Amino acid sequence: MKSSWFRKLLLSYLPAFFIVVSILFVVFFQALNEQSRKEAAKANDFLVQQAIRHADNSLRAIDYRILQDILGSAVLKDFYRAEAEDVFVNLQADRLMDSWAFGNPAIDSIYLYRPRDGFVFGDGSLKTEPFRDAAFLRSYLDGERPIGQWSDKRSFQPYAMSKPAEVMTIVRAYPGFSSVKTGYVVVNVSLSKLGQELASMYDPGQTFIAMSDRSGQPAIGPRLDGGELVLAQYVSPYTGWTVSSGPTGKGLKLTLDLYSVWLVLALGAVLLGIAWVVHVTRRNYRPISQLVSLIRSSSLVPQDGPGADRNELGFIRLSLEQLMEEMKRSKQQDTENRLLRKRHRFLEALAGGAPISQAEWESDLERLGFEPRGRTAFAWTLEIDRHAAFCRAYTAHDQAMLKFVLASVVTETVQGGGGAAWAEWTGDRRMSAIVWLPPEAGLDEARRLAAEASDWIRDNLAFGATMALHGPAGPLEEIRRSADIAASLLAYKAALGTGEVITPDRLGSGGSPLHDHFGTIQQLAQAFRTGDPGWRERLRSLYAQIRQSCFSRQEIESLQQVLYQQMDRMFLELAKEYWTAWKEAEAELLALDREWEALDELEAGCLGALERMDARMSELRDSQSARSEIAQIRAYMEENFGSPELSLDYFGDRFSIHPKTISKLFKEQFGENFIDFLMGLRMEQAKRMLGEPSLSLQEISRHIGYYNYNSFNRAFKNHTGMSPSDFRKRAPRPSAG
Repeated sequence: MKSSWFRKLLLSYLPAFFIVVSILFVVFFQALNEQSRKEAAKANDFLVQQAIRHADNSLRAIDYRILQDILGSAVLKDFYRAEAEDVFVNLQADRLMDSWAFGNPAIDSIYLYRPRDGFVFGDGSLKTEPFRDAAFLRSYLDGERPIGQWSDKRSFQPYAMSKPAEVMTIVRAYPGFSSVKTGYVVVNVSLSKLGQELASMYDPGQTFIAMSDRSGQPAIGPRLDGGELVLAQYVSPYTGWTVSSGPTGKGLKLTLDLYSVWLVLALGAVLLGIAWVVHVTRRNYRPISQLVSLIRSSSLVPQDGPGADRNELGFIRLSLEQLMEEMKRSKQQDTENRLLRKRHRFLEALAGGAPISQAEWESDLERLGFEPRGRTAFAWTLEIDRHAAFCRAYTAHDQAMLKFVLASVVTETVQGGGGAAWAEWTGDRRMSAIVWLPPEAGLDEARRLAAEASDWIRDNLAFGATMALHGPAGPLEEIRRSADIAASLLAYKAALGTGEVITPDRLGSGGSPLHDHFGTIQQLAQAFRTGDPGWRERLRSLYAQIRQSCFSRQEIESLQQVLYQQMDRMFLELAKEYWTAWKEAEAELLALDREWEALDELEAGCLGALERMDARMSELRDSQSARSEIAQIRAYMEENFGSPELSLDYFGDRFSIHPKTISKLFKEQFGENFIDFLMGLRMEQAKRMLGEPSLSLQEISRHIGYYNYNSFNRAFKNHTGMSPSDFRKRAPRPSAG
C-alpha cells in the first residue's frame, strides 16, 4: 500500500510548522527582552533605595546636630537670654552656626530668631531692611506648620542683592522640652548641593534620579512630564518626598516599545497559520467525508442511535467499536449458551428428569468431545470441606475461580491417567463428575486417581475436599445409580474424616444398630450428673462405638440429640444452679453442631464443653458444703483473733476446705476478704486496750497476735493512720473515781 496520502498530509502542514517555529523565536526574544527590563527595574529600585537612604541620613545628621546643641549648648542659652547689642554672645552664636555648616556641606544658610525682641541673627538679618523670611517663619510661630518637619521646596533670598536659592528648611524651637519657647533655629539645606551628592551615586548619562516634594513639585533632577520611563519610585518615610528613577537613553525605552510590534507580528503569524491549517484541512477532509457517507449509507450504525451526532472520526470509531463489540458479544453468548446447555444436559442425565435413550446419550457425549465406547465409567462426587469458612474467607469471584480450579484438577488428573472426565458443579459445595477410564482400569485405579487429585488439593490450596466414588458402570442407568450412591457416601465423611476418598468398601459390614448406644448415653449422663470422673471414659467409649459402626452424619446427630435429652432429664431434677450450668453447656454444644464436619472435631468440642461444665459443678458442690462452715470460721476468728496461727491455710486444714474457696466465700458472705476481717478484729481490740494505761504496748501486741512489736506498730499505723503510742496519747483516760 502506497503512503502518498501520508506524504501529502506531511507537506501540507509544513508551512504551519514553520509559522509555529517563528512564533517560538519571537516569544523567546520577547522573553529575553522582558528579562532585561526586569533586571533594569531591579537595578533602578536598588538605586532609588540608596538615594533615599543617603538623603535621609544627611538630613537626619543635620537635624540631630541641631537637636544636640539645643539640648546641651550653653551658647544658644546665652544667645536667647542676651540683648541684641551683646557682641560677644553674637560672636559665639556665629561660631556655633559655622560649625554646623562646616560639618554638613549641604547646608545653604542658618539663622537664629529671638521672639522676645524680634532679633534675627544669621543670613538675612539686616537692620536696614525688613526680614525677608518673616512670612515663612510666621507660619511656624502660628502653628500652621509643624516644628521639626522638613518643608517642601521653597526659594530663599537672604539679601535683596543675593540670588534666590532653592532650599528645604527645618525649624526647631528652643528650649526643646518646654511649652514656653524663647527662640527658634532655622536651617536651610540647598537642593542643588543635595542633588550633587546624589549624582555621585549613578551615571547621569544612563540613569536619572528625580526627587519631588510632598506637593509634587520637582526639587532635584529632571522634571517628569510623563514621557520618561520610570522603573522605580519610592516615598521617603522621613521627609515624605518622592524619589523616581529610570533610564535616560531612548534605547531601552525603544526596545520595550517594540514589545507591541513583536506582539502584532506574532498575532499575525498565528492568524496566517490558522488560515493555512483551515485550508489544508478542508482539502484533506474529503476522504474522511466519503468514508463517513459510505458507513451511513450501509446502515451499520443506526442514524438516531448514540454517537450519531459525534464528529466524523468519533463516528467511524464508534461504528468499528460496535461491530467488534457485537462480534465479541455473539462469541461470548455462544460460549455461555454452549456451557449452559452442557451443564443442563449433565443434570438431566444424572437426575433422570428427562427421558434420554442410550443412543442419544452417546451422541451427546461424542458431540461434546467424549468417547465412552469401550471405556468404563465411574461416578465421582466432590464436596468442599468446611464450606462456611470457605465462604467467609473468599469473595464470590474468588470462590468461582477456586471451583473452576477444582474442576480442572479432577479433569486433568483423569486425563493424566489415560481417561476423560465430565465435571459440573451441582450445588454450592458439591461437584459431580462422570469419569471414563480404559477398560482394564478398575475401582483401585479410580481410587488412585481420586487420591492423587485429593493430595494436590490438600498440598496447593488453603482448604480441603472430600471425594466419594462408585463404579464401574456401563449404560446411562448404571451411571445414574452410581452417582446417587457416590453422593450418599459423602454422608459418612463425618465418621471417616475430611479430605478422604470414600468408597463403598470403606463402610464395612456395619456395626451395632443405633439404639444399642442409648444405654451408653444413659450411663454417661448418670456419671456426669453424680460427678463420677469415669464420665470421660464413657464419652470416649461412645464416640469409639460410633466410629466402629461408621454412622452417617444424620445418625450421629440423632445420637447427639438423645444425649441432650438424657442430660435434660438428669439436670431437671437438680437445683437451679445446676440446670443453668447445663443450659449454658447445651448452648455451646448446639453451636458446635452447626460447624463440625469430622467426628474428631465433634468429640473434642463435646469433651471441652462438658469439662467446663464439670468444673462449674465442682465449684457449686464445694460452695454448698462450705457455706455452713464459713460461719463457724468467723465465730472461731472472733473468739481466737489473738492467735498468731490464724490464716487461710490454717482454716483450710482445720475444715478441709481449699483456701481459695474460703477467701471467695468469705468475700461473698461478709463483703470483705479474710485478711481485712481478721485485721479489723485485732485493731478494734487494740484500740480498746490502748485506753488502759496499765498495759504496755508490747503486752497489747502479744495479746492480739503480734509477737513482734514492729509488725504490730506497722499494722496499726496502716489501719488507723497513727502509731499506737500516738493513739494512746489522744485516747481519753478513765476517771480515777
